[in-house]
Amino acid sequence: MKVLLHVNYHEGKGRLRRLFELASQYGYDGVELRWKYAFDDFNQNTYLQEVATLKSQYPDMEIVFGGTVGFCRGSKDEVEKSTGEYLDFLGWAAKECGTKVMNFFTGAMVAGNNNYYDFHANGSAIASEHDYEKAASGLRLIGDAAASKGILIALETHNCQLHDTATACNKLMALTSHNAIGLNYDHGNIFIHRHGESIEDVFKLIGGKIYYAHLKNIIKPAGMALPGGFIPTRLKDGHINNRDIVGLLRHSLRSDMLALEYPCTGDGILAIKEDMEYMRSLKEYFNIP
Repeated sequence: MKVLLHVNYHEGKGRLRRLFELASQYGYDGVELRWKYAFDDFNQNTYLQEVATLKSQYPDMEIVFGGTVGFCRGSKDEVEKSTGEYLDFLGWAAKECGTKVMNFFTGAMVAGNNNYYDFHANGSAIASEHDYEKAASGLRLIGDAAASKGILIALETHNCQLHDTATACNKLMALTSHNAIGLNYDHGNIFIHRHGESIEDVFKLIGGKIYYAHLKNIIKPAGMALPGGFIPTRLKDGHINNRDIVGLLRHSLRSDMLALEYPCTGDGILAIKEDMEYMRSLKEYFNIP
C-alpha cells in the first residue's frame, strides 16, 4: 500500500518544491496535487513544467491530481470546454508524471440560498435523475480516455457533490458502469454529513469500487448541530477510527494507493511527520507491505 502526501499539508506560493522534499524526507510514496494552480509564483504552464521537472528528480514518486468537470450544473459550453481541458490534462499527466489514478469531482451542487455547510441539503439531496444521467454520461467519456492511458478515475466522496454519500455513489456507479470509473473513499467527508453512513455500511455499499482513498480525522463536539460543526485534527486524534478503515481498505483498494490529508490551519509540517508515523504503525499492525 503506497501512502501519498496531500498538497494541503504544505500548500501555497513558493511551496511546491518543498512539498516534494518533505514527502521524500518523511518516507511518502508520492504526492497528490491539484490540476490547476492558484498562486502567483507560477502560471499554469510553468506549474506543469515544474511538476514535470520534480517528477524527473523524484522518479519513484507517484503523482495524483485532483480535477473537476461540472457535469451536473455546468452549461453545455462550459462542460464541453472543461471536458476538453481535462482530457488534454489526462494525456499530459500520463506522459509526464506516469499518473495511475486521478481524484475527480463532477461539480458542486448547492441549492438556492442554502448554506454550503448544510451538507444534508445540498449535493445528492437536490439531485435529479437528469443530474445522475449527465454525470454518468460524462464519466463514461472520461473513463474511455483514462482507460486508454492506463489511468483510473476516482470520484471523491465529497460534500455538496453528487457523489457525497456512499448511497449516492452506489447509484452513480451503477449508472456509469465503467471499469475505469470508481471512487476515492474519504470517510472524513462522509462523517460530517448528517446522513453519512458508518464505515461498515460504506464498505457494504461501495467496497468493490474503491480505487483510491483519503485518510483524515475530524472532531464533532458533543451537541454541536450547527452548520460547520466539526473540527479537523491530526490523523490519530479525532472521532474517526482510521485503524478500522485501513483494515478494510487493505482488501479493497484497487490502485493500492491512499493519501493522508490535513484540512487544517495548524503546523502542517509537523503533521506530515506525525501522520506518517501513525500510518506506519497501522501498516505494521496489519502487516501491510
